[in-house]
Amino acid sequence: MGYKRHPKKRNVDPSSREMIYNKSRETILKKAAELCDFDDTDVGLLMFSPTGELTSYANKGRVEDMFLRYIEQRDDFDGPLENEEFLCQGLKHLKFEAEMMERMDRCDALESRLNELNRLKYEAEEKMRFYKPDVSKIHSEAEAHYHQQFLTHALRKIEMLKMTKLLEEEASPPNRTCDGASTTSGFGSS
Repeated sequence: MGYKRHPKKRNVDPSSREMIYNKSRETILKKAAELCDFDDTDVGLLMFSPTGELTSYANKGRVEDMFLRYIEQRDDFDGPLENEEFLCQGLKHLKFEAEMMERMDRCDALESRLNELNRLKYEAEEKMRFYKPDVSKIHSEAEAHYHQQFLTHALRKIEMLKMTKLLEEEASPPNRTCDGASTTSGFGSS
């Protein structure tokens, strides 16, 4: 009793064809990665789905690099390569486009990070504005009241923090120096 291989029939249903392709694609990519890892093989792979979606895999560099390597070593292979110059130019162009896309992606990531940092800077400046408001820019009683509430709230938080620190200091045993004298640190010591 062994494994029986059943002949595969072409599926005419586009959705099931796509589903079968997706399952097979994952298996093929996994096998390509295993071949690279276990056998130290350079693998370049291109696949097009039934809907025309491209899947590429290269374990070292890009797929374009693998094909350029193939063209450069074509003397080692049997048979002539048709349209070699056209293929070579196309691959070099694709390689250049891929490099540019990577750079653009990095620029997009840097730009979004810069936008995030600018937003955080703006928020910090807004918070700082409340601690030292420009009195000439306060135009209504409501704005003045809002600034007063903010500062009052900030002072209460500072007073509570001070009280907490003092209570912690009183609760902790004093530090002893080599000569036996006690030392204190923090608020309240002068």
